Amino acid sequence: MPGVWIWPGAAQEIGPGNRGQVASQILLRDGHRAILIDPGPSLAHGRLVRESARCALGLTITRVLDSHAHAENVLGNTAFAGAQIEASAATVAGMQARCPQCLASITHSAGAAALEGTTVRLPEASLRPGQQLESDSGRWQIMEFSAAHSDSDLVLWNEDQRLLIAPSLVYQGRIPELAQGSLLGWLAALRQLHRLRPAWVLGQQASRHAGLAGTPANSSGLAASHGYLCALAQGVIAALELGGSANEASEAPELALPGYASWAGHAERHGFNVQRAWRELEPHWMNGGELDCAPLE
Repeated sequence: MPGVWIWPGAAQEIGPGNRGQVASQILLRDGHRAILIDPGPSLAHGRLVRESARCALGLTITRVLDSHAHAENVLGNTAFAGAQIEASAATVAGMQARCPQCLASITHSAGAAALEGTTVRLPEASLRPGQQLESDSGRWQIMEFSAAHSDSDLVLWNEDQRLLIAPSLVYQGRIPELAQGSLLGWLAALRQLHRLRPAWVLGQQASRHAGLAGTPANSSGLAASHGYLCALAQGVIAALELGGSANEASEAPELALPGYASWAGHAERHGFNVQRAWRELEPHWMNGGELDCAPLE
């Protein structure tokens, strides 16, 4: 799509081989300037994106938007000394609380060389739902989901182009992470985004072809993320109805979800997601709460 460029994330776990670059960076052109959504995991990667924009596209990145407070998305802030760094108030608070620890964690996973010189640079708490951004690709509306993948997930929606940018809510080929999230909130957010009827969806593992080659990326990422989270929720409810307990959850056949075993991070995160989902859904189920897992059509 004209005016939109992507550094695609990898459907992998963070490690020395990818130097922590597993989440997409998305660039919106605005004349000779550009808006960058999520600068990546490190000073080195942020510099790579900055210089690529300058040398290959003739663009100066003047604004950086942090979509949510996770290391692989925001630690590249340190590469943009002259740019305005922005996020929601909740993301700033989350970065203040967690980023020193998450910097240590990603350094351990990706290697000290990949994170050399990287520090935590906090954004300004200037982004709010309902705000609009202008770029060469048109007008973008900012949306915020306050309890889904994290405590604040920003989404950009371009109604004219039917293009949805959802860096933290749409996964494909990689197990979603519920560490600071809400399973029910995430499912509700995906259904709300689906109702927009996007023609293009750019998420954590956005395809290179969606921007650089102009080939539309359909909304399959929405369905894939929704499919895993629904399978997880339905498995927990089924185990509860059979009288299972949280201590038995990891062994429950209803929660094995073999269809997702090939997704990156299954061994590392699926068991943790089961426990988080169980803690959230048990009181919901006991109180007669409903679960809307109708397919996204």
